[in-house]
Amino acid sequence: MSERLLNSEQIIHRMREVIGARNDGLVGEFVGASKQAVYNWKNRGSIPIEYCVNFCVKTGRSMDWLIFGSEPGMSVAVAASNYGITADEDYSEIPVYDIEASAGPGSIFDQELISTYLKFRKDWLTRECLHVHNLVAIRVTGDSMDGTLTTGDTVLIDRSRKKPDGVFAIRIGDSLRIKRLQKMTDGTLRVSSDNPVYQPEHIHPENMNQVEIVGQCYWRDGRVF
Repeated sequence: MSERLLNSEQIIHRMREVIGARNDGLVGEFVGASKQAVYNWKNRGSIPIEYCVNFCVKTGRSMDWLIFGSEPGMSVAVAASNYGITADEDYSEIPVYDIEASAGPGSIFDQELISTYLKFRKDWLTRECLHVHNLVAIRVTGDSMDGTLTTGDTVLIDRSRKKPDGVFAIRIGDSLRIKRLQKMTDGTLRVSSDNPVYQPEHIHPENMNQVEIVGQCYWRDGRVF
C-alpha cells in the first residue's frame, strides 16, 4: 500500500473518529459528498481540499491534524515527514481536478476529485496577486476556444475573480464550460467562443440565476487573455 493511499485512509479514519461515524458514508454526508466519492478518495489516495476545509470548519479541528496527524507541539514538517513529504518552501501546489471543462458544447460536471498537483513558484503567485486557496486547475476538451485554448490544455482558474470581461469557467446547468464573457450595458451577459464557427450566446439579466461564474481562466503555460 502506498504512503499516499495510507495517508488518505488515515484522514478518513480521523474524520470518523471525530464525528463518531459508523461508516465512510456518514463522513460523506457530513462534508457534503456521496458515499461513492469517499470510496473513490480512498482508492485514489487523494481528498479534495475543500472537503477537508469544510470538515475542519465544522469541527474546529486544524488542517495540520487532519492531514498529517500533528498534535500540539509537533511541527507540521515533522508530521509530514512520516509520509515521506518534504516541504518545498519556494513552491505552492495547486490541485488539478479530474473533471473536464468543455470548451465545446459542454460536459457533465462530475464529482470533483484531485488527480494531481501543479507546482507554482510562490514569488510568481505573489507578483500576480494570486492566492493559493482561490486556485484550482482543470483540463480542457473541445474546439470552441481554439486560438486561445485547445483540447488537453490545463488551465489555472482563479475562483476569486468572477467579474467579466475575459475568459472564464462557467457552469450552466450540469455543464462546465470555458468561454469568453462580456457584460453588456443592458446587463446581458455575452458568452462567446474564440472559434468563429460557434455563434455567441446571450444570457439576459432575468436568466442570470441559471449561470454560475466559477472563476477566471488565468494561466495555460502562459497568461490567458
